[in-house]
Amino acid sequence: MGRPTGAPLKQKCLFFSRSAQHRGWGGARGEDGLSTPASMARYLLVLKPRTPLDTTALIAGLDPMLTELEAEIDHRTPAHLSAMLSGAENLRLQLFADVQSKLDGRVLEVVLMSREAMGRGAPLTRERFERMVQLAVDTMPHLTPVFRSDRDGPMPFGP
Repeated sequence: MGRPTGAPLKQKCLFFSRSAQHRGWGGARGEDGLSTPASMARYLLVLKPRTPLDTTALIAGLDPMLTELEAEIDHRTPAHLSAMLSGAENLRLQLFADVQSKLDGRVLEVVLMSREAMGRGAPLTRERFERMVQLAVDTMPHLTPVFRSDRDGPMPFGP
């Protein structure tokens, strides 16, 4: 149904990749056909190299962490990676990694998503995210975590 005349237009924004949409990871859909952010767990980790690294090295640096997480890589390019992880209670998790160019150099953004409800705090997804963060610190000492959505808020601000 269309919106009544004079009613304000509601816009919803949610970041997720095309791979997520194609695999049905877009979350629940409202009447307007847009995803509702509250229905999907999404945690973001941003890592910055201590010294400049090329894009390929940043993505390749994820391999030890992905092995420990028993991730199944389903797409990989020099600047992007997507993988599936198994979770507790048959929860499937999607991991996306992208190299982003910022004013002060490249960063590696790693997103962990699931269909677990964020309204309840997504405890199973959060537990896997915390493990992922610890593995990133342990297996990639050349990268420094500069942002965690569970600690710092939903989106990084700044350059």
